[in-house]
Amino acid sequence: MLLSKQYATRWPLRLALATMLVLLLFAWHFYLERAAYYDLAYHLFIYLKDKALFVQNRRFVAIVTQLPTLLALKAGLPLDAVLRLYSVVFILYYLGVFLACAYWFRNEQVALVVALLYVLLASRTFYWAQSELPQGLAALLLFYAGVARQTPLQLRFSTLALAALVPVFIFGHPLIILPFLFIWAYDWLLNRRFRDWAYYGMLALALGMYQLRAMLIPPGSYEATHMTFTPNLVKYFPNYLAIGSFDTFWQLCTHGFLALPLLLLALTVFYVWQRTWLAWLRLGLMWGFVAGYTFIINVSNPGYTEATYLENLYLPLTLFVAVPFALELLPALERRWNGRGPVLVASLLAVVLVARLGLIWYRHVPYTAYQQWLNHLLAYTSTYPERKFIMYPDNVDPHRLRAGWPWWASASETMMVSARHSPDSVQTVRVGWDIDQLAEAGSHPGVLLGPFETMNTADLPATYCRFPNTAVYRVLNTLPPLDTAALRPYIAAHQQVKLSLPSAVPTTWRAGRQQTVQVQINVPPAAQPLHSGTRVPHPTLLRTAFYKSHDWPSDTHPMEVALEVDVWQPWTQTVPLQAPRQPGRYTFEISLISKDYRDWPVRLRLPVEVVN
Repeated sequence: MLLSKQYATRWPLRLALATMLVLLLFAWHFYLERAAYYDLAYHLFIYLKDKALFVQNRRFVAIVTQLPTLLALKAGLPLDAVLRLYSVVFILYYLGVFLACAYWFRNEQVALVVALLYVLLASRTFYWAQSELPQGLAALLLFYAGVARQTPLQLRFSTLALAALVPVFIFGHPLIILPFLFIWAYDWLLNRRFRDWAYYGMLALALGMYQLRAMLIPPGSYEATHMTFTPNLVKYFPNYLAIGSFDTFWQLCTHGFLALPLLLLALTVFYVWQRTWLAWLRLGLMWGFVAGYTFIINVSNPGYTEATYLENLYLPLTLFVAVPFALELLPALERRWNGRGPVLVASLLAVVLVARLGLIWYRHVPYTAYQQWLNHLLAYTSTYPERKFIMYPDNVDPHRLRAGWPWWASASETMMVSARHSPDSVQTVRVGWDIDQLAEAGSHPGVLLGPFETMNTADLPATYCRFPNTAVYRVLNTLPPLDTAALRPYIAAHQQVKLSLPSAVPTTWRAGRQQTVQVQINVPPAAQPLHSGTRVPHPTLLRTAFYKSHDWPSDTHPMEVALEVDVWQPWTQTVPLQAPRQPGRYTFEISLISKDYRDWPVRLRLPVEVVN
C-alpha cells in the first residue's frame, strides 16, 4: 500500500525549495569562505597533486561532491571557477536529494526534512562544508523517502535500489548508524510495521554493513583513534555533566540551537495530547535519541569546545525532531482551526526558515574576515621574491578574532587564494610549531611544504601553480634579541617606529565589551625589520589598554597580541581591546612592549568615552 506523504497545500514544499535555492545562492556568493577554507582547500591541493579522488576512511558518499570538482580540474577550468563549483556542488547534491524526495518519490514530508536538516541547527557548518556526515544523512533521507511511502515493503527492483543506498550512508560516517536506527524505529512505530519482513531485512542489512565497516577500520587510523566513548565513559564517571563539551552544548541550546528545545517542547505536548501508547513510545524514542546521542558526542569529545566541529557532530539531532515535526505535527496542525491550519503551517515554516537563513548569513563574518586576512597577508608577502613562507602559530590570531583555527590548512588555503587568478601569482604560507625544522626543510630549492607532506613544486600542474624553481622558504617570524642586554639597544634603535590608525576609531565605547581596532605599524628603513618572533623570553607585543586620569589603570586588564609578521613594509593588524566596565572618560592607548621586560617609547593615545 502506498502512503500519502503530501501536505494540504503546496506551500511547505515551496518554502523548502526556496530555502534550498537560497542556500545555493549563499554557496555561490561565499565560495571562498567555503572552498578556500580548511578541508576543502586541502582536498583541492590533493586533487592537484594526485589528480585523483580523495576518499578518506572508505566514506564513498564523498565521491558525489568530489568527482565534479576533479573533472573540472582535469578539464582545465580556471581555478576561481573550480573553487566556486566546489562550493556549490554540495548544495546541488542536497538539492538533488530534495527534488528526488519531493517529485520522484512524491514524499513532500521527507523533502521538507531535507531542507530542515541544513538550516534548523546548522549555521557555522555551512562554511565547513566538507564533512561526510551531512552528505551521508542526505543519502539516508533519500532512502527513507522511498521506504516511507510503502507499507509493507514490496520485494521488487525499486526496493533493492533503496537497499543499495544502505552501504552508502552507513560507510559515509560512523555516527550515521544512530539516525538510521531512530528513523527505522520511528517508522516501525508510526506505520505499525510489526510484520513487515522486508523492513526487518533493511535493519539487518544496515547492522551488517556497520559491522563490516567496523571490521575494516585499520588500527591507528583517524577513525580508530577517535573511538573514545568507552574509555571516556570510565574516565569521567560519574561527572559527565561537568565536562566542557556539555557547557558548549547548553550554550548552543540558548542561541544557535534554540529550535531544538522549542521543538522538543512542542512535540512533547503533541504526543502527550494524543494519549495513546504508540504516541508515548514515539515520545520516548525521540527523547531517548536526543539525550543519548548528545551524551555520546559530549563524552566522546570532552575537551573539544570549538563550536563549528561540534555543531557538525550534533547535526543528527535535527532529524530526531524534524522527522516527527514534518511527518506528524505539521499535518496535524493543517487539519485544525477550521481550515486555517494550512495558513498557520505555512506562516510558521516561513518564520523558522527565514530566521535560520538569516543566521547562516550572519555567521559569515568570521569566515569572511579570515579570507580578508589571507588576502591582506598575501598582498604583504607578494613584495618578497620567495613566494613560499613559514609562520609560527602563536603569531596567527591568538585571540581567535576570526575563523581559521587551527592553522594546519594554511599552506593549501593560501595557495588556492593566491593562484585563483593566475598560476604565476601562487604563494603558500605554512604555519607550524616546528618552525626550525620546517625552515631547514624549506631551505632547499623546489621543495613545497604541504599541510602533511613534503613534495616538489614540480609535482603540481603548471596550469594552476607555478613556483620559481629556485625559490626557498622565508620565515616571517624571526626572533628579537634574547637577553635584556641586547634588548636595550634594539629598543633604542626602534624608537622611531610609528603606530597609526588607518581608519577612524569611535570615540565612544560600550562598557565591558571586547572589540577590535586596526593599527598600522611603520618601521623606518634604518630600523627594519621589527622582529615578530615569540619564542624568546621577551617578545615584542602590541598592547591595548585604557587609563583613567593621571594614567591610573582602569578596571580591565590590558590585552596583548603578538605581531603577526616581521615588519619591513607598513603592516596593518587587527588588535583586540577590552573596554572598562565603569562608564567615564578614559585615555585609550596602543603601544609596543617587550613582554615581562619594559614598555617601548612607541605608543598611540586618544581620548574616549565609555558608556553603558
